Amino acid sequence: MNRRFQLSAGAIFLLSALYFFGGIVSLSALLLAAAAHELGHIAAIKLLGGGIKTMRFEASGMCISMCGVNGAAAEITALLAGPAAGLIFAIICSYCGAKTANRLLLECAGYGAILTAYNLLPALPLDGGRAVFALLSKAMGFERAKNIIELSGFITGLGLAAAGLAMLGKELGAALLIAGIWLLIAQTGIVKNMRL
Repeated sequence: MNRRFQLSAGAIFLLSALYFFGGIVSLSALLLAAAAHELGHIAAIKLLGGGIKTMRFEASGMCISMCGVNGAAAEITALLAGPAAGLIFAIICSYCGAKTANRLLLECAGYGAILTAYNLLPALPLDGGRAVFALLSKAMGFERAKNIIELSGFITGLGLAAAGLAMLGKELGAALLIAGIWLLIAQTGIVKNMRL
């Protein structure tokens, strides 16, 4: 069994649910947008002289553990390269999808934009939270950074959940509520164990 790549039961459930509710086009669009995002991370890590320890595909998404990327600036660059690649992918897909009226490209643009915005939130284990934590750790030390990112993660999760409740009341779907609840649950384990 390959220890470098791990696929969880939660990830299989998530993909199955997306296929069931959204069909093959939505599933394909999400996988392509996620691949663009992760390839941004991988390219930056390689360019910075680092390597990939593990890649875990979980219900919350893909998690890459990197090694050999030294210094806060390099780490932040590697973390933000994923959202940057995702945003570029979304812009290209949006332009090409609008020109050709291609549903797959338009859904890729939508998923790419959503993944980019979500991953930039200042909460662990998201890229934005990890980048903020790396910056704060460098500026004010591990313990103060840990306290700030814990508070930031809880506020972000509560904000998403509240917005999700409002959207649910307007029959706009439960995706934002689920994302907020997941983020709140994730904070407890991550901050307690500080597994970054």
